Amino acid sequence: MTTRNVLEMIFEYQLLRAKQDRLEVPLDDDERARLFGLGRLLTGDGSPGARTMPRLPFPKTVSFTMPGCFESGEVKNLSGNGLAIATTRPPVIGARVIVRLVDEAAGCEYFFPCRVIWARRTNLPGMGLVFDGVPTRSEYLAEESTGVWRRAMRMGDPPREANVA
Repeated sequence: MTTRNVLEMIFEYQLLRAKQDRLEVPLDDDERARLFGLGRLLTGDGSPGARTMPRLPFPKTVSFTMPGCFESGEVKNLSGNGLAIATTRPPVIGARVIVRLVDEAAGCEYFFPCRVIWARRTNLPGMGLVFDGVPTRSEYLAEESTGVWRRAMRMGDPPREANVA
């Protein structure tokens, strides 16, 4: 399974869950079937007593929000419910953060609202996050030579006719 497939599955699963549970928007039959199917795929062959969803190794650098700044870390593993990040400055338990995951090959980035469920500051510092909100995905353009990234902005549908003065 590719990085893009895993991120897309988790993104869509979390989006459908948030739509149903947080936004209280009823899912249509196709969305309910998709949510059920993604849940089964992400659960895998989980044995009784084990975590609900298996953790996948996923070594990738991410950035996340902190009060007044951004921090970075490395994803150690992720599942359909959350992720573990190695970082030297984990926020306090219960803090809400937004994690930015970039898929360079696909040219898109994912933003996942999360809540800190554990944090460790000594002996392999890091944090455990549970997905907690409506995720977003967007395309981005990166300049390889400068490392600067620009977001592609689109407001509504493209014009049907060229605007000329």
